[in-house]
Amino acid sequence: MNNSKMVSAPNAGLVAPYNQIPDYKPGMVLPDIFTILYNRLSKDDKTKGKNDDSDSIVNQKLFNAKFAQDNQVPNPIHFTDDGVSGTTFNRPDIQAALEFVEAGRVPCFVCKDLSRFGRDRLTVDRYVEIVFPDLDVRFVAINDNIDTSKGENDMTPLRSLFNEWYARDTSRKVRAVKRAKGLSGERISAHAVYGYMKDPENRKKLVVDEVAAEVVRKIFHLCMSGLGVTHIAKKLRDEQILTPAHHLTSMGIKVMGKLPSIPYDWTAATVADILFRREYLGHTVNFKTTRKSFKNKKVVYNSPEDQVVFENTHPAIIDQDTFSRVQVIREGRRRITKSNQIGLFSGLAHCVDCGSRLGFTASSNPSFYACTGFRKKSVICHHSHYISTAMLERLVSAYLEQVKDFAIKHEKAFANHIMQGAENKSRKALLADKMRLVAMQSRVRELDKYIQRLYEDNVNGKLPFERFTKMSEVYEAEQKALEEDARNLSRKIDEQDRQSVNAEQFLRVARKYANTTELTPIMLHELVEKVEVHAPNKSSGKRVQEITVHLSFIGDIGKLDLLNADSVGSSEIRIEDSYIQADSRKALIPSYSPALSF
Repeated sequence: MNNSKMVSAPNAGLVAPYNQIPDYKPGMVLPDIFTILYNRLSKDDKTKGKNDDSDSIVNQKLFNAKFAQDNQVPNPIHFTDDGVSGTTFNRPDIQAALEFVEAGRVPCFVCKDLSRFGRDRLTVDRYVEIVFPDLDVRFVAINDNIDTSKGENDMTPLRSLFNEWYARDTSRKVRAVKRAKGLSGERISAHAVYGYMKDPENRKKLVVDEVAAEVVRKIFHLCMSGLGVTHIAKKLRDEQILTPAHHLTSMGIKVMGKLPSIPYDWTAATVADILFRREYLGHTVNFKTTRKSFKNKKVVYNSPEDQVVFENTHPAIIDQDTFSRVQVIREGRRRITKSNQIGLFSGLAHCVDCGSRLGFTASSNPSFYACTGFRKKSVICHHSHYISTAMLERLVSAYLEQVKDFAIKHEKAFANHIMQGAENKSRKALLADKMRLVAMQSRVRELDKYIQRLYEDNVNGKLPFERFTKMSEVYEAEQKALEEDARNLSRKIDEQDRQSVNAEQFLRVARKYANTTELTPIMLHELVEKVEVHAPNKSSGKRVQEITVHLSFIGDIGKLDLLNADSVGSSEIRIEDSYIQADSRKALIPSYSPALSF
């Protein structure tokens, strides 16, 4: 320790009156030998003690100080953890106290009762029965009549066990109350999500915090424009926008944990968390996190299936379409190149053969996209699927312009075409999935019979036990995997049964960009879900390449034939079932159609 700027403990070497025993502070100069008077109060004890001072910190200090004076212990010092649960030993002052104990500077350790020391039975018993005796430390729990200088107390292990049971029971009751509240639709989070604040008239309700909400909208807009979370965080730092914690502090709201020293220090993790939160849709999301046990304070995130969502409980900041598109964008996260560029199609462009993403290379001239699976030994792909950025942008832009024009001018024909195609595809996919599910369930029943026969053969002595164990483990592992796959497939089938393609959602977005001809990142991410690039075909002597565009909300729409549309007259131009053929060497488009594959 650095002794030059430290505060000395007063009355060192003397038994001080109650109000003169010093409180431990990190860095203070302590006598070589001193007595620890330990005090602790948990949050639950504080709540219980609103009308009861028996366990208050002040009362504990007086209680321990009187013992110190009556027993003339050397150099008593108060160590205090206020508002910390006894189920954990990760408390500042108990950690400091135990370090002094293990350094051999503490002959006596005093607390009001054993539960003040802790409610973790294993840790308490280790110190009281092993560590303290080995270091010749006298341990005293005054109210429990525990004083190791008087010999062993047979009740100490039982008291430690009861203290842990009390903590376990309290935790169980608190969890039950919170779960009941959460299932009833009440918001159980202690703090409002960034972008909202608690309603002054009803603390259980949320109202929009317009200052923070504008930042949330900005973050979603930047993501839609093609920026990754790292770039967004940098932009917020450059614009000196307060972080969520500093924003709350500026409003006079106390925040948990240490406040960051830099008020504009946005991180990629914070931005990613904001982009993922369903609360911005106006929903209450309960049971997002949990703890494995009352002893383990580590927060564990629940899977979406274990969370409970109550829709439209407060004003929305982000609309559903924007939120959904951002989630798709986040799944296809984009890498920033060395030249500090992000490809327009990064995260959207995929190889049609192996499904890998197409990586963007900006260092060459021209810039291009190529299959990442082609370079990986773990993925079998026999072609790089190279396509220049200019060519890909021209093809997609030309296709989107034609689809937008057709969809807006012939909405009824477009909607009928989408619904008919979706029904055909979903019907085929649904039938295939149901056949797979039947096969899985049949195999599970078959494995049941095999396991039963193995058991009977083992009992009758026809099969050695070692052989029975090995074979049954193989069958049971296969059965367990099949049952899990069957559950997932069953959920998928249920979802397919409920789903319907919404052409109106795509039309709504298409109308928004009716007069926009330039392909912007936001327009691309709102209209396109995925672009699949085919390997080039050189059979004609030219390098001709096809791409397949999957549109947002409606996916792969196939060929649009105007003559088959009831609302379109036969005098209008027929759109041929031909591909957009692109000569990549000249970056020209000889012909194009609104068919999705071209």
